[in-house]
Amino acid sequence: MECKLIETAAFDELKSIVNRLHTQATRLAVHTTPGTPNGWLTQEELCRILHVTKRALQYLRQQRKIPYTRLGNKVFFREADIKRMLKLNLIKPKQ
Repeated sequence: MECKLIETAAFDELKSIVNRLHTQATRLAVHTTPGTPNGWLTQEELCRILHVTKRALQYLRQQRKIPYTRLGNKVFFREADIKRMLKLNLIKPKQ
């Protein structure tokens, strides 16, 4: 591994530039990330929420266990439908 030495002032300036770039990139990401309409989830968001794979979600769609809407190649799920499905399939503990 190659090691290079730089002056402290140059390193501090480089650090400052990197921090500014990070701040600007974060600010831009917030403003440019396309959101989904209120009440709708993308396939990726629902996978993350339910902790399942895309394939598992596809299986649930194919078995008609989970309602969805398809616009072109993009699949959306209504939050209210997901909450209702989870509530209907809730297994209560024995008392």
